[in-house]
Amino acid sequence: MRLALVQPYATPIWFPAGGAIVAFILFGYRVWPAVLLGSFLGHVSTLGLVTLSFVVPIGATIEGLIGAYLVNEFADGADAFDTAKGVFRFVLFACVCAPSLNAIVAVGINYSRGHAGLAASAYPVLTWWLAHGIGILLVAPFLILLLRASHHRMNLREFAEMTILLVGLLFVCLLVFGPLSLTWNSNQVIRAWLCVPFLIWAAFRFCPLEAAGTNMILFGTAIWGTLHGYGSFVSKDLAISLVLLDTFVGVIGTMTLVVAAMVVERRRFEEELLGMHSLLHAAVEGKGRELAETVQALEAEVAVHSQTKSSLRANQERLELITESAKAEPSARAPQTPRKRKER
Repeated sequence: MRLALVQPYATPIWFPAGGAIVAFILFGYRVWPAVLLGSFLGHVSTLGLVTLSFVVPIGATIEGLIGAYLVNEFADGADAFDTAKGVFRFVLFACVCAPSLNAIVAVGINYSRGHAGLAASAYPVLTWWLAHGIGILLVAPFLILLLRASHHRMNLREFAEMTILLVGLLFVCLLVFGPLSLTWNSNQVIRAWLCVPFLIWAAFRFCPLEAAGTNMILFGTAIWGTLHGYGSFVSKDLAISLVLLDTFVGVIGTMTLVVAAMVVERRRFEEELLGMHSLLHAAVEGKGRELAETVQALEAEVAVHSQTKSSLRANQERLELITESAKAEPSARAPQTPRKRKER
């Protein structure tokens, strides 16, 4: 609430909105009393016992319930950040659709109390909507990816690469959004877009968890610097500065998560292809062994048939010799009988 510099109850980013979405997605809808109570205690401690302290927690709870329901139904729930389609749907339902309900409820109460006209309520609606949407975009992906399952442990080379990435990102953030922008970057030569390569680096080289964490570091620094008068988003009208900053955070943050999800999809497809290749290779080797065994069996059978054929041929030749010899003996004995009779 200390960041509510433009509107009395509107900040450039509202982190509890992301916490509520995370609670409903990871622990189920039964935690709504905890979300309602936490929001009520947070507003009472800062605003006191006013109408907004009772109404805004209801809107925050409804926002979390609807956002979590839409994400679970249409964006694969906690697995939304494993695919580019899931990331886009998460941003649409959780960061765009759900926050609008809470903003309309809160500003509607403000309008009904006569503090703002209908035309003057448009800007507070936009401010509340951006604050809740950006809070969900920065907090929810990091916490969901951190708490949903175990993670890959970095080896020494990966840890060194991540350290270099973070040191470089922090240095550029201080040049663009920090005190160094007044001395080393007074001419605004280094712009905010120079931070984008670090986000792409994190998305391509590491998991979506690291990419979401890099988002938080960059945009946390950008929000802090802009509110303190540093960076390229600073203008004479602080409201315009916050709108430009939230737009930058929303676009670049979504792009980073999408790239990280596409890398995860590519790795998964490569693993599936490698698995299929291994299965096919094993199947080919098995069929090759079976074919070799079949060929060997056929060769042995052919050899046996050849031996049998040779034996049959030899037996046939013997039989023919015996038959010929048997036919020759009667013909040799037949002329001797008359002679013997004549001699007698």
